[in-house]
Amino acid sequence: MSDQPAGMSRRALLTVSFGGAAMASAAGITWLRNAPGGHRGNAGADDSSPSGDPSSRPRPRGSRPPGSAPPPLWTYDGPELVDIAPVAVSDTLLVLKGYDGLIGLDTRTGRPLWTAGGFEPDGSPVPTGDGLLADMAYTVGAAAPRAVDPAAKGRVRWTLEPAAGLRFAQDALLASDGGALYLTASQGSPLDDDYAALLLAYDLKDRRELWRATAGHIPSEAPAAVLPGDRLLYCDGDALTSLDRRTGERQWTRALQGTGNGRPAVAGPRAYVAGGGITAVALDDGSVAWRHAPRDRTYSDPVIADGVLYATGAAAGVLALDARTGGPLWESGPAIPLGTQGAPVVHGGVLHAPTAGGRPCVAAFDLRTRKAVWSYRVPGAGTGAAAGIRLVARGSVLFVQNGNTVTALPMG
Repeated sequence: MSDQPAGMSRRALLTVSFGGAAMASAAGITWLRNAPGGHRGNAGADDSSPSGDPSSRPRPRGSRPPGSAPPPLWTYDGPELVDIAPVAVSDTLLVLKGYDGLIGLDTRTGRPLWTAGGFEPDGSPVPTGDGLLADMAYTVGAAAPRAVDPAAKGRVRWTLEPAAGLRFAQDALLASDGGALYLTASQGSPLDDDYAALLLAYDLKDRRELWRATAGHIPSEAPAAVLPGDRLLYCDGDALTSLDRRTGERQWTRALQGTGNGRPAVAGPRAYVAGGGITAVALDDGSVAWRHAPRDRTYSDPVIADGVLYATGAAAGVLALDARTGGPLWESGPAIPLGTQGAPVVHGGVLHAPTAGGRPCVAAFDLRTRKAVWSYRVPGAGTGAAAGIRLVARGSVLFVQNGNTVTALPMG
């Protein structure tokens, strides 16, 4: 076990492009730049006391003009960030992934708290069930899972070296519960007959292998996975598969017929997968409950709220389906086209999602009136399609990453 501070990494020679289409943005916001640290807060904020910083308090919904976006709580301009969503580790810590490593931000002020280097640029960090944060580190000749302690300024706690014959991809991490870390690996060479793509579980306490199972995905393209109940449920683009996460035993696999390649959403007895359509699958046996697949429609990962499935797309705008039957309830249409990257965020009866065109924006839809209530021009380097916007929510705050900029918006 290592307890030394993590060093800064070499910079990966990669580039990320971001883009978008024009929409109205909130006006009249005065910025105050505080250097160093890349933090921008509301003008007049008292930076001497983070807990008393006025910029960290969401304003009452009625205090701004109708149709205007909420003033941001703070904006962070950092080093080169990877095009993945931030990870909200706790109510007070947001972790970003940069090409030089992980960056821990104070969620209340946007100020950097720590950095941890030595990580691969691909893949997303995964919070582990024992309070650490795991990501893929580069070691001599191979990538390996490494865990840092977010509560101890990102100090390295352990690195899991692959067993003989195993190879971890840069995006190998899938999920974690209170006792195990789940990830993908490959064994052998793709040119050999004994080559295999694997799913594995490792004990969090001593990093011993608990089980391994053959997977149907390409190892360099790790499936999106969730952990409902006692299952490891993963989607590899062609199929949705359920494993017993205690033993690795395969319970069922359901072909998706090209309708899904994103992260499953689970509510009640079903899982929902979107892509070029939306498929609802029963968790107990993998049978298809319903399928919504209009021609030439592509959707974001879904979110379930109060028995309604919501997804977004350039043609449909906001799509609402009855989660039980799959019956269409309504769609907003493409007046403000919404993007398909990641799942929308629903909070307080309002859906938040990136737009699909113009300059990078986030739009908010009132699910009761089915109308857009505001749009916000997201600061950052993205100038083409808004495909580079990534969202994550914690409590009543929406964190928006665009290029190398992260903005905190109150959701009411």
